[in-house]
Amino acid sequence: MGLNIISRRHFLGRTAGLAAGAFAGPNLLLRGQNAASKKLNLAVIGANGKGQSDTQGVTLDHNIVALVDVDMNRLNEAAKKREDHHVKSGQAAPAAPKLYQDFRKMFDEMANEIDGVIISTPDHTHYVAAMHAIKHNKHVCVQKPLCNYIGEVRELHQAAKTAKITTQMGNQGRTMEGQRLAKEWIEQGAIGTLKEIRLWTNRPIWPQGPLVKKAAECPSNLDWDLWLSSEAKEPYFEFEIPEGMSGKRGNSLHPFNWRGWWQFGSGALGDMGCHIMDATFSILGQLIPERIDATSSPISDTCAPVWSDLVYHMPAGKHGALKVSWNDGSKDGKPNKPEISPHMTSELAKKAFEKASSGMMFIGTEGTVFEGEAYCGSPVIYNEERYTQVRLDMKAGKIKKTETRSVMPNNPQGEWAHHIVNGGLPSSNFDYSCPLTEFVLLGNLAVRAQQSVQWDKQGMKVSNAEAPNKFVSRPAYRDGWKA
Repeated sequence: MGLNIISRRHFLGRTAGLAAGAFAGPNLLLRGQNAASKKLNLAVIGANGKGQSDTQGVTLDHNIVALVDVDMNRLNEAAKKREDHHVKSGQAAPAAPKLYQDFRKMFDEMANEIDGVIISTPDHTHYVAAMHAIKHNKHVCVQKPLCNYIGEVRELHQAAKTAKITTQMGNQGRTMEGQRLAKEWIEQGAIGTLKEIRLWTNRPIWPQGPLVKKAAECPSNLDWDLWLSSEAKEPYFEFEIPEGMSGKRGNSLHPFNWRGWWQFGSGALGDMGCHIMDATFSILGQLIPERIDATSSPISDTCAPVWSDLVYHMPAGKHGALKVSWNDGSKDGKPNKPEISPHMTSELAKKAFEKASSGMMFIGTEGTVFEGEAYCGSPVIYNEERYTQVRLDMKAGKIKKTETRSVMPNNPQGEWAHHIVNGGLPSSNFDYSCPLTEFVLLGNLAVRAQQSVQWDKQGMKVSNAEAPNKFVSRPAYRDGWKA
């Protein structure tokens, strides 16, 4: 399969031609089917790894007509895994999708055969891939974080609204029962008045901190130029693993270690924040913080820190003004976790907190909602007596279910496809997930600034210092990539 490195003139001519019709709103390509039994034709960009599990969320009910991956080995492996998944699920092997290394070539050749696109690539390519899909009038489901620059998040949001497409971000917790229960409990007084929120993760579990590049030979199966996508062309490189840092995941960016590099990923916060901060964002009424304080281990112009401590200062809204703390990584060989809630005094509670490598505590005047996982899938209340009473109140109807439930819990890709066919809004549509991603990325803005930042939401800028504003938008895009 030949690659399609498009000339700038060709690219501009093509996108100019698309512009006239791209924002009229997408039509389902029904192909003789009625809407109730509609099978979508979907493409997946970033076919293996997370892209493989995203594919499995929709492949049994819809048609995967194209897979895209810059790594030919992973591309072929993804196609085989999808076929095996169908067979193991008791279905016949599906029709083979077309395989591409360059998503631009896919759109050139078969845009009129595609209803929607799932994007599961490294963070730096989310924006360019999603904007190409939107300009081709396709519904989009994008992995978290939507982008790794706030400016890109805002542009993507506006483009999707103008196009009137169905959108989704792949944060599983937003589809789960637990997040809704936690919100209902807190809003209906199960823990008294909400006073503080503490969040944490054991990420990064990849090399991070000031890393040094070293020249290396690019694997023959990887198209490095396509992997860089809109970023400036540079020779393939690996990096030196600092003394004392685990080399378990190797020293190459692809396919996993890109997460720690500002250029390509968004560190521990970007990797896990859209999961762990999701329930907080929902419970606080989707507010944006007034100020973010940050301290961290040493950073560099290229890489995120080994650990960071953040405090988001939240204005009053559904609840009174309060602080949301975030801790990630390890300090001195120990997990960088917050102090345990004062309501978690039993041995059971202490063991649950000790076990939790990632989690959240919503601390009220009368109790704490605790979740020892990233997605807020199964929250509990401490102390235990209060939790018993809350469950009795739920059974008696004193605590009511007020939140809309997902039609496909724990399957954001399936939920997205359902709403394309049947109408309605997915749980993490861009009206929700774009502000959530901004909420998350504000933490990285403070870390990169190495100071407290005050955020002017309307002006999309840091108001108390000028220097951090260089981190709001991506500095540049290589010709031929920005739609």
